[in-house]
Amino acid sequence: MTVYADVLFLVNFSLDYVSLYLTSRLMSLPTRTWRLCVGAAVGAVYAVCALFWQTPEAVYIAATLAVSCVMCACAYRCRGALGIGTAAVVLFAVGCALGGAMTAIYSLGDGYRDSVEGETSTTGAVAIVAIGAAAVCAAAGRIMKSRRGVRTRTLTVRTGARSATMTALCDSGNLLRDPVSGRGVVIVAASAAHDIVPPELIADEALTDTDIPPDIKSRVRVLPVSNVYGRGILVGYRPDSIEVDGKAYDFFVAVSHENGGFGGCDAILPAEIT
Repeated sequence: MTVYADVLFLVNFSLDYVSLYLTSRLMSLPTRTWRLCVGAAVGAVYAVCALFWQTPEAVYIAATLAVSCVMCACAYRCRGALGIGTAAVVLFAVGCALGGAMTAIYSLGDGYRDSVEGETSTTGAVAIVAIGAAAVCAAAGRIMKSRRGVRTRTLTVRTGARSATMTALCDSGNLLRDPVSGRGVVIVAASAAHDIVPPELIADEALTDTDIPPDIKSRVRVLPVSNVYGRGILVGYRPDSIEVDGKAYDFFVAVSHENGGFGGCDAILPAEIT
């Protein structure tokens, strides 16, 4: 059977794009179209290169798993190795299901006939179906994004003489609370927190008690976090005041370096803000 590298690349790129998109929906992973394209391109290039490799099966499987992790790292803003590994496992499962569906489509045509004409016609049909599926996913993603009714509010945070006003996303999934007082927590992107949070609390590294200035220790909380990426810790800070659309709230502020999950905003509001 004659294999055309350009057709193979297009088919794999399209199927990898669909697999990455479905994985992002299943795991609620924020992503962008260009990131999905980069991840799909990595998988498609690997599929073409694999044609010319003569390696043992174990090496091939290990390489495939490694490439899956690279694809997820390119497509999503996963948190650490555990987040990438989990996404890669889901991607592998989605890819298997999608591959089975494409095999069924292939078998319905001339794919198993012993003729060049059959191979050519079915390969073309599979390519068209794969590219069409990728196009449908891309279009559906944009339509869903425009219709899902994303709600935003104007958030103003003040600390001493400093203040910052930003657009915040209403997210019913933000159930993070201070375990001591029960107050809600506004999650702010690190890039937008410099005017409202002490710099010691913005650093993307583990804090110790000696790292926190004595004059703000009473305002600081350790906030345990659990999400699709696993468990972790955020450092909360209680500013002088927080207003949402001009209404005062008594919340903590936590800085996150996972900026990809803010839906284009600078902060995520607690679930009680609708």
